[in-house]
Amino acid sequence: MAFNKTVTMPKDKTYKLSDDVKKYTLGDLGFITNQAGVHILHRALEPEKALNNSIQLKVSINETLTGFKMSTVSAGDVVRVDIFKNNNAAKLVELYHFFIAELIDRGVLEVVDV
Repeated sequence: MAFNKTVTMPKDKTYKLSDDVKKYTLGDLGFITNQAGVHILHRALEPEKALNNSIQLKVSINETLTGFKMSTVSAGDVVRVDIFKNNNAAKLVELYHFFIAELIDRGVLEVVDV
């Protein structure tokens, strides 16, 4: 999957990477940079479970800070998960929106008005 300037989350909103995003902000938020220079953030949407056993919000931003990917994935980053159809949807969606709000507040993402 290619890095895009905007990402539409199913049953949610469309988000774009802020033009003002900074590498140090990504570090402050807990993004880890892999060998290819991609900044990756995993956030557990099931806090009662360990990160590796939880449904997660995954955000990846390319090295040049010009594109990103965002999805909700199963434990172990195996498959995409539709958190809006999950048995615990209310809790998952609430935590998902909390993490997205943090990324918006810190100038990493912006909501795209459609």
